[in-house]
Amino acid sequence: MRYGTDDEHPFDTDNRAWRRLRDVTSEHFDAITWNRDPDGRPVLLTLRDMRTGDTVTLAILDSLEIRDPHALLAVHTSGDLDAHGPTSGADAAHSHAATLALHSTTLAVTRPVPLHDPAVTDLPATGWVDLPPDLAHVLRPALDDARTAVLVLLDRTDGRLAAVGPFPTHAAADTWQPADRPGRTADRLTVPLHPILSEQAQP
Repeated sequence: MRYGTDDEHPFDTDNRAWRRLRDVTSEHFDAITWNRDPDGRPVLLTLRDMRTGDTVTLAILDSLEIRDPHALLAVHTSGDLDAHGPTSGADAAHSHAATLALHSTTLAVTRPVPLHDPAVTDLPATGWVDLPPDLAHVLRPALDDARTAVLVLLDRTDGRLAAVGPFPTHAAADTWQPADRPGRTADRLTVPLHPILSEQAQP
């Protein structure tokens, strides 16, 4: 959340990593958040180990938010499909393709796609991306141990797909169901999501 008109402050309290940090630390530590007067913006976080009493204080300096989440889908010569991201926008996703090409001998084609928010079950028409029908028929999920995942809804007949995610686990992706019929009749490919460094995630 940006306080008032202060949209230039480098830290956003709606940052999802910050919210998750607060949830996790409160389960394992006595956590104290030090807020700034007069706007209440957090500036320090003190964690106290409940067993030993040891403490550490962390300064809250800035944050990075991905406003327009995209992923780069990578198709390999075997038909294996995986994803890289998330990035902020299609341009940032597309720019990562060159890095993948340098480190893979099996990469066939890449495509930036918007990531649909899993919290919303209505899949908009703009979420679907066209691809060659001959490519659609050979795609399959890559076998990988990446922890996070993207659910790719694949319409093999019309040659198009939509990507939903990120999901924290493959199991979470498997349970997601779209509200609309096109999404329900499409093939479901749960593909590994490989992280991109923060400096590569921005356009």
